[in-house]
Amino acid sequence: MFGRKVLDILSKLQKETLLLFSRLPDQDAFYLTGGTALSAFFLRHRKSKDLDFFTNIEEVIPAFSQKMEVSLKKAGLKTERLRSLHSFAEIVVTSSDDSTIIHLGWDSPFRFEQPFISEEIPGLKIDSLVDIATNKILALFGRAALRDFIDIYFLLKEPFTKEELLEKASQKDAGFDLYWFGVALERINSFSDDNPDAHLLIRPCTMKELKDFFGIWKKEITKGIIERNKNGMGGVKDNGQEH
Repeated sequence: MFGRKVLDILSKLQKETLLLFSRLPDQDAFYLTGGTALSAFFLRHRKSKDLDFFTNIEEVIPAFSQKMEVSLKKAGLKTERLRSLHSFAEIVVTSSDDSTIIHLGWDSPFRFEQPFISEEIPGLKIDSLVDIATNKILALFGRAALRDFIDIYFLLKEPFTKEELLEKASQKDAGFDLYWFGVALERINSFSDDNPDAHLLIRPCTMKELKDFFGIWKKEITKGIIERNKNGMGGVKDNGQEH
């Protein structure tokens, strides 16, 4: 499905970290997801500073994170644990000239498709595109970082429609609310052109394009909510986009 060019998105340190990860016991309980997986294996649109590994088996995270640290240190890399919870671990990995952040976290067992095995790194599982995309909508709904806007912008240019992703987000998270998602879209206006996430772009995209795109989407959502309230309707299947 993918050629070796997918690895060009990754830094040397990220490649080394993934190889070490793929050789650890219990690594098959995890899958690579988030912006790094999205770009390296699907869209090739930006660089990423972190490696997100999710699992549906919460209890494996504490012990596995310790094994991961030991493996990294044996390879001559420095590690610093920033957060350590039962269901989440955050570790900074540093080489002589680079650094990356590892996140090990629990994910909801609700899935649209199963992860697939990487051809480039044997044994490494990669999250499905539809599940990454759905989680990106939920991430924007929750934290609204610029990288989330960037990822969703490119996801909507190619494989998905707004309606599809909003519907899938509501299926995965019963707390997803269209009104508050529209509010989250407004945060795009708070980012400047020199935001660090903007400098990670590989495919061309300007802040003006992003602000125009999400500004229009916000207006579509607001219009749709007003129309549904007038008609006594609800739900998120119609995102208010003009047809």
